[in-house]
Amino acid sequence: MPRLGILAWPAWVLCDVADSLVRTVFSGLSVLRIEGVEDAGDTVVVRASTRDGAVACPSCGTPTEKVHALHERIPADVPIDGRRVLLRVRVRRMRCRSGTCARKTFREQVPGVLERYQRRTVRLTEQLRAIVAELVGRASARVLPAVGISAGRDTAIRTLLGITLPDRPVPRVLGIDDFALRRSHEYATVRKPGVQPN
Repeated sequence: MPRLGILAWPAWVLCDVADSLVRTVFSGLSVLRIEGVEDAGDTVVVRASTRDGAVACPSCGTPTEKVHALHERIPADVPIDGRRVLLRVRVRRMRCRSGTCARKTFREQVPGVLERYQRRTVRLTEQLRAIVAELVGRASARVLPAVGISAGRDTAIRTLLGITLPDRPVPRVLGIDDFALRRSHEYATVRKPGVQPN
């Protein structure tokens, strides 16, 4: 039985396989146009750009297609195979067509992928929050590099403090009990929500 090597496949089949693999692995970046993927040792660099089209001005809402300049953002993305992933995203600085608008130029935003002023993608931030919520502080800082996320202890704590807590109903009745841990020296208070007084 002859052994089929990679050269036995037609070039168009390899291109289709590579394109579908990139679309599958980077499916969370579907709003971007992926231009290339580069292996840089312990880091995978993904070159991408925003899609062409009109963008609404955040101040006045006027749609514009006039490009003022191009900028590059380099946020981190979800790791692949334990290796760090960096996005090199080319975003457009647009010029507002409205003469009365106070904002003359603005950067195009990529909702759902990149948040304003962030150095991580939304999905990496969600993974970071999930890990930090379970392993607080030093433990999460030790686990994060093992899964390919580079973040220190301070970043882990800052991320933990940024997690919004679920709304809880205010108790109608609150029982308070004071007691002494050491007579005449240390006192403590216990609060029991929902306890009816006797």
